[in-house]
Amino acid sequence: MVQSRRFPATPLAISALPPVSAPVSPAHLATPPARRSRAFAFGVGVYMLLLFAAFATGSAVLDEFAVFALISVLLLRGLRRGSGVAWSLWLGVSILLTWLARRGLGQLALDSLPVVINAALCLVFARTLGASHEPLIAHIISVLEGPQRLAMPRVAGYARRLTLAWALLLGLQACVLLVVVACTVPDGILASFGIDPPFPVSHVWRWYLHLGSYALVLGFLVLEYAFRRWHLRHLPHAPLPVFIARLARRWPALIASFAAGTARSAP
Repeated sequence: MVQSRRFPATPLAISALPPVSAPVSPAHLATPPARRSRAFAFGVGVYMLLLFAAFATGSAVLDEFAVFALISVLLLRGLRRGSGVAWSLWLGVSILLTWLARRGLGQLALDSLPVVINAALCLVFARTLGASHEPLIAHIISVLEGPQRLAMPRVAGYARRLTLAWALLLGLQACVLLVVVACTVPDGILASFGIDPPFPVSHVWRWYLHLGSYALVLGFLVLEYAFRRWHLRHLPHAPLPVFIARLARRWPALIASFAAGTARSAP
């Protein structure tokens, strides 16, 4: 008989339960969530500055530095912990960017980044929809609001459907962005091989690649919150700014517990 395993408890999820005596890791106290969140926000800010500078100057070097900054931010937690996987990915990306720079393809690396991010996030959501895993949205609810919230009527079913909706949205956008990068941008994938793009468009599509695609995700987040308040109107809901602030503050624990939980499958 196959049993579904839930994600391992995290300090934040446990905080919703009666307190128990447990040792606290010194390493965890050394880098509090607030400091990690500020480091993440600072890294994203550096990426945005480099992105705007690259757009304004057309510099391929700034394109590559923007990609390098964002990858470093996304892998920052693993790099700090000395994770072999994180360091391998970071070194691999560094080598790839160096190779692209020598070929003058720094802009292609930057334009391809949103495709990779959307595709990776799509896989993250879709992977948790299997029978042996807890849907990602259900896990987020457990960490942010406690397991008792997930046990309320209609919440678990809604969490699974919302996880599927996120997977579909991110997967569809990854496909759209890939078409844009490959077939429409004048200096995209086909152009790098000397093939004229079949649907050439202006550089305005680069704004959609790097800003519009993320704005769409944020817009979906806001619309989903409004629908959730109506669909689950029998339950109390935190105001949207509070929900977003709580999500931003606790993302390190979410990532850590998700990585630990999805690494295990049911027997």
